[in-house]
Parts: sequence; C-alpha cells; structure tokens
Amino acid sequence: MADQTFGVNCGFWDAINYDRTYSADDMNRPYSRLVADGVFAANDGAPSSDLQVVASGASMNITVQKGQGIFAHKWFENPSSLLITVPDNTALYSRMDSVVVQVDKRTSGRVGNIVYRTGTPAQNPEPPAINTVQNVIEYRVANITVGASASSVSQAEITDLRGSSECPWVTALIQQVSTATLWAQFQAAYAAQYDQYTSDYLAYVEAQRQAWEDFIRTLTDDLTVSTNVVSFTSVYESEDAVSEIPIRIASYAPSTDVLQVFINGLLATGGGDYTLSEDGTKILLAEELEAGQTVVMIVFKSIIGGNIESAVSLIQRLDHKIDQFTEDSGWVSLALEGAVEAWSDDMKPMIRMVGNQVYLRGSVKGVEDAGTLIATLPVNSKPGADITFLSAAVDTEGVIYPVTVRIEAASGDITVEEVGTISTADSISLACSFLANYQNNTTMVFAYQGSVATMEDLPEDPNAGDVWTVEETGNDYLWNGAEWELFSQVITDLQIDEIIDSIS
Repeated sequence: MADQTFGVNCGFWDAINYDRTYSADDMNRPYSRLVADGVFAANDGAPSSDLQVVASGASMNITVQKGQGIFAHKWFENPSSLLITVPDNTALYSRMDSVVVQVDKRTSGRVGNIVYRTGTPAQNPEPPAINTVQNVIEYRVANITVGASASSVSQAEITDLRGSSECPWVTALIQQVSTATLWAQFQAAYAAQYDQYTSDYLAYVEAQRQAWEDFIRTLTDDLTVSTNVVSFTSVYESEDAVSEIPIRIASYAPSTDVLQVFINGLLATGGGDYTLSEDGTKILLAEELEAGQTVVMIVFKSIIGGNIESAVSLIQRLDHKIDQFTEDSGWVSLALEGAVEAWSDDMKPMIRMVGNQVYLRGSVKGVEDAGTLIATLPVNSKPGADITFLSAAVDTEGVIYPVTVRIEAASGDITVEEVGTISTADSISLACSFLANYQNNTTMVFAYQGSVATMEDLPEDPNAGDVWTVEETGNDYLWNGAEWELFSQVITDLQIDEIIDSIS
C-alpha cells in the first residue's frame, strides 16, 4: 500500500533556482521553541538591571537601562542607557504612565522601539492601554506615577513590571536572576508607603485628640465643673490563634468611656477591625489574630468633680484586685513524680487557677503505698494550710474503694495518706478544688511589728506577713513577700462620701 503524505512547515532548505523563500517570521520561529518572550537576565555583573526603569536624580528624568530580550520571537537589544524626560502633569489628579517595549511587525514599521506612553489623570489613575494596533506587539516594562504638579520622579513612584505576566524574565539554563536591584526597588517603595502610613496615623491621632479636647471643653463649659481624664492600659499577647481578646480593665464602661485598640502598633477601627462583646468585656476581631501578636487596649475615663486622687487610686486598686481574682490560667498538665503516671490519655492529671481558686482533675496509677509522692504543685498554687480529702480508687476488677489524698501547704506535695490494699495498676482520682494561699506565697502568719513615721522608714528586709503602721498616713501596710501593700485603712464617713461623689 502506498504511503499517504501530509505537508507541514519545515525548514530551512537549500534553494534551487530560488524555489525556496523564507520570511522573517520563518527565521524567528525557532526562538519560540528555545526561549519564551521576555527580558534576558544576562547583562554585565547585574542581571536584574536589564531594561530596568530607574529614577535619574531629583528631576523629571528617568533612565531605561541597557539590556536584551526576546519579544514577539525576535531578538531585541537596547545597547546603552536611554534617558527619557517625563511630561509635566498640570492636572488636578495624578497620572499613571508606562514604559513599553514595542515590536512593530507592520510593513511600514519592521522595527523595535522603547515607547513612553502617557496615561490619563484621574482620582484613581490607570495605566494606558497597550497592544491596540494590529501587528504591533507590546510589553509593559514599568509604570510611573506622576503626581499633580510634580517636579521630580522618585524610585518609589516607579513600579517595575519585569518578571510579571506583562513582561516576563528569560533566564539561561544555569544563570540565575540576581534580586539585588529588585530588593532596592522594594525597599524604596516600602519606605515611602511606611512614611505615608505614619503620617496618616499621626494626623488621625491628632484629630482624635482635638475632638476629645473639644468635647471635654464643651462639656465642662456647659456644666461649669472641673473635669479630669484618666487612662488605663491593658496589654494582651496571643499564645495561639485567637479572635476574642479580653479587655481586662474592670472599670471600663462602654457607654461612657473611650476605648482605643492597637494591634501590633496600628490603630484598629471599631465596627471594622473589631466589635465589642455584649457585656463589654471583650473585643471580637473581624479577622483571627495569629500567635505571637500584641494587642494594646487604652481606656479613657472622665471623672468630673470630686477628689480626683482618691477616685483614681480607688479605681486602680479595684482593677488590680479584680484582675487577681479573675485571671484564668487554663488547664495545664501536672508533672508526675517517679513511677506514677496518668491513668489514661483522657484522664491526665491537670491543674487550673482562676484567681486564687485551684482546680485539680484526672487520675493516676503507679502508687505503691502510703506516702508515695504523686506530684508537687507549682509555687503559686499551694494551699494556705494542709489539705486532706477523701477520694476514690478503682482496681482492675472495677471495685471502688476510698483513699485519702493529702496536699501539704509548705511543699505543695501531693501524696496518698491512707490506701488500704492497693496495686500499682489501680486508678486514684485527684479531683478537688481549694483556695491558693494569699499572694501565692507559702503559709503566711500576719505579725504586727510596730509603727514608723513615713513609708521611707519601713524596714528594707522584712519577713513575709510583717505589718507596720505608717504614722504619716495612719494606715497599716503588709509585706507580701514582694512589696508593701495597704493592709488596713481608716476611712471617715466624709471620705467615703467624697469617693462615692467622685465616681458617680
């Protein structure tokens, strides 16, 4: 059977009496199989500078650096740096221009060009169109933002598009693209954007401060009373991804106080970046915050009239005390001693502190006899006095029998006091709750030591539990192991009235 033959494009061939002719497209077609269109990253010493558009000093000039490329399957070369003067912008809005690599395949053209194309001024300017003429192939190398009445073009106003879909890179098989000049471009743009954000933020803060002062001035003028403003700050650092942040400022009243929230140093907007929970104790983030982020919350509270020092002192102490009694550690694994281990993965011994309330849960095995050390409590969760409580043990047959567990106040050691007949395979429950000792210290005995004239006269090396009267204030102060704390205070009926009037 004879062959069936189908013609395809193939070349090149020797001509016999000029019976083979080839066009420029035929000659350039092999380029499309070797390399894709784009800029060659192969200039002297700095590959990423090929055909790069850079600012030329504090002027309206830009420079297109020398370089080579393959465009429309044709070789393209800019043999030396090309200086271009950017046209002035006399409009009220900014303008976006483009530097374009052009391959004109028309019979009237047959040439490669570098074209500077001017855009149209607008409130939100767009770059000018390319590839609008048949057989004229164009690649956008860079965009240049020209501000209204601009007198110069900076590097930050030039957007490099080499390496994008509008003007790709062409790299050799071994040579890689240096990113040195690209990184310089990014740094310049980043610095300019950072300066703009900083300027906008400072202007916003100043406007808010002025608005607040105008509000207070109007309020005090109308009421003809003295007004004092105090601020309270709460800092939260996320350990895990989180979308709810506790404010932890107990005196915060959403209906009357001003709240400002800063996420990683940037001011967040209420209603956009976050909203308040219904009870006003938390902020609910619009987007989840990753671990390791910082949120700062500042509450501004206006206190009109009254004794400002007494009111502020009272609020600060109240906030501090409420924080102490509401801080939640969450469930934390309890470190076990010796051969003692968790009964199961679902029953691991864990501890949790809410304020000074301590909760234990979980079960253990591996207890040999009475006195076996099970675990030692962290120092801040030790009880104020020795604790014994009745618990339950379960043997391998499922039989339940009572055991007595002991927690020593001084050491925090957890042991089994009475076990009866027990096997190391038996399960012993540790479930209980109790109050941790005052100020998270070991057992403290309050001891009155006498009186001194001023706070400066208090002993420099006191014992935990020492109480002294300071004659200057008429109050008693307790050394809690870390600092002097107000232990008792005599407040007259008049002072109580003044404090209530200051807050209300």
